[in-house]
Amino acid sequence: MPNLNSISVLPKPNNLLINGETRLPRSSFALRWQVPVDARVENFARELLAKSNCGPLYLHVDHSIASPPPVQANESHSISIRKDGIHLSADNTWGALRGLATLHQLSLANELFLGLTIKDSPRFHWRGLLLDVARHFLPIEDLFSVVDGLAILKMNVLHIHFSDDQAYRLPSAARPRLPSVEHYSKQQLLEIVAYAANRGVRIIPEVDVPGHVTHWLTAYPEWGMYEVEASARFGVHKACLNPTDEVVYIALEEIFAEVVEIFPDDFVHVGGDEVNPSWWSKNSQAQTFIATHNLGDVRGLQNYFLRRLCSMLEVKGKQVIGWDEILHPDMPNCVVQNWRGITTRDRALALSRDCVVSGPFYLDLFFPADVHYGIDIESSQKEILALEDDLTKDLRLQHIAEALAWTHQWREGAVDIEAVETSAQVLGGEACLWAELVDSQTLMPRLWSRLPAIAEVLWSNVSTPVATDDMNDFYRRLTSSWRGLPNDPEQCQNKALEKIGFSKSQQVVLSYFEPVKWYGRLLGEQALQARLSGTEMPQARPYDANTPLNHVIDFIMPESMAARRLAAVIEIKVISQLKDHCQTQALDFPWPEEVQGALDVLVEACDLMLKFFSGELNAEDSQAQLLALYTPRGEFMVAVIPHFIDHLSPALQA
Repeated sequence: MPNLNSISVLPKPNNLLINGETRLPRSSFALRWQVPVDARVENFARELLAKSNCGPLYLHVDHSIASPPPVQANESHSISIRKDGIHLSADNTWGALRGLATLHQLSLANELFLGLTIKDSPRFHWRGLLLDVARHFLPIEDLFSVVDGLAILKMNVLHIHFSDDQAYRLPSAARPRLPSVEHYSKQQLLEIVAYAANRGVRIIPEVDVPGHVTHWLTAYPEWGMYEVEASARFGVHKACLNPTDEVVYIALEEIFAEVVEIFPDDFVHVGGDEVNPSWWSKNSQAQTFIATHNLGDVRGLQNYFLRRLCSMLEVKGKQVIGWDEILHPDMPNCVVQNWRGITTRDRALALSRDCVVSGPFYLDLFFPADVHYGIDIESSQKEILALEDDLTKDLRLQHIAEALAWTHQWREGAVDIEAVETSAQVLGGEACLWAELVDSQTLMPRLWSRLPAIAEVLWSNVSTPVATDDMNDFYRRLTSSWRGLPNDPEQCQNKALEKIGFSKSQQVVLSYFEPVKWYGRLLGEQALQARLSGTEMPQARPYDANTPLNHVIDFIMPESMAARRLAAVIEIKVISQLKDHCQTQALDFPWPEEVQGALDVLVEACDLMLKFFSGELNAEDSQAQLLALYTPRGEFMVAVIPHFIDHLSPALQA
């Protein structure tokens, strides 16, 4: 009989019962309404299930809601599969949409079992994804596709980072020099907002100020304090708005008026991150303003700016959310989005400010899915800091252990939230996909390969620490979930590699590689070492906004599922076949130089395992040599090596 762990739904339902293993007989799909029709639910049901042959679907939705989804929507629902068909009940539109996403996955997996019942509701109201369209412009079609995937994963927030030093992607009739050449039209944005609402997804715009505004000041230099030039480079810039000039607030009033006209959500994100203090520190006008208004220092000046923004947007019926650099003892009433380690979550809560947690969920770091999956965002600070410390001991992350330790500086100013009375709460979390190394052709595999892990953490009651069997089941459901998403990441990888010219055999080999983790690719060795040493980071980096993302490293999966599958069948025959693939290439497409170092390591790793199996090397020597091999080769890691090392562990313990 099937059990909870045999069901392929992701996120995992919080209450599921299976009474048998007989599947619902296939028959033509039909909708049967028990109450007046809900147009949103009707359309979504037909979109997901019309071709499923799942038979009659009986829908009971108590309250049909025409407005956009609210922050704390009731998303509870129940599903019962009976002989006469599928019954889906929900209090309102939003719960019904979530139930349809579950039925979509069950249908694709052929798991519509008679007697199956589900009663489900999310753990957190805020289950989001940040998507950066400033560093690399993403066509509007990509945003529609992302919304489709979020709805299937029962995520309900798409936070779009529209502006940064490199570009401004929103339209502006009031300030026509502000939009970049590539930007969205008002009509396109209105359409994506409506489309998302029909799937229960809120769209939150981010207009990042007062820093990250180099592009703004090339168009309107009067809003700054010093001259700037257009910039395609990544990293922190000195450019920031002049918070002492009323002209700036007049411009912001006009800009945000246009933003709120497009986006009906209760929240507007105003950024507030990585404000370089040098302009304000050296500017006499700024220093006089700080003294006159008793602001104390440049942090107080930024808080003054934030207060002005909050007042401005409150009049427009909006609540502000900003990155955790906005934390200040006298900060206005707004929501804090955590990113610099978990301590900023508790610093926000201690100030009685609600928090959205993103620190553990940065998809642009190329971390494996289980790293994200193992975080309970409501765990104590002590527990999560211990998990952060443990990452430096994870073999897969050993090559960035020093970099992970560098982030411990973010713990300065930590508070013991358990000793503080607060009315604030963790609203939920957001995954973040910053786009320095992401464009339209690389977006989908980066996103869907690991986002389902975070979707489950935010919806389901995941037990932590996660047991091995539960983690294995999660990975089974992760790869199963791809069939219901807009794109299968592994298929995206192979199609891209085939387009470059790689043969099927070469694609097999490349599937065992991963990108280096953290910011190893983005920074490059020189900038990375400068950051770790605490010196001024050099301007030169291997990538900027104009660097083509069209190499092998751009298309391979952030986490090698091929290596995970191989871990279950590590034996002489399999290792020999993998080595043979390494030594085979298409006659008209030799291995490019960029992968040669990783290729040599993979061959050597296979040789070490074959020598172990033949008795030529003992387990201890094999492991030592494999460990020495597991270092970055250019921008690549050979992902199978940690699995080889794990395979040797029983022999070492014998």
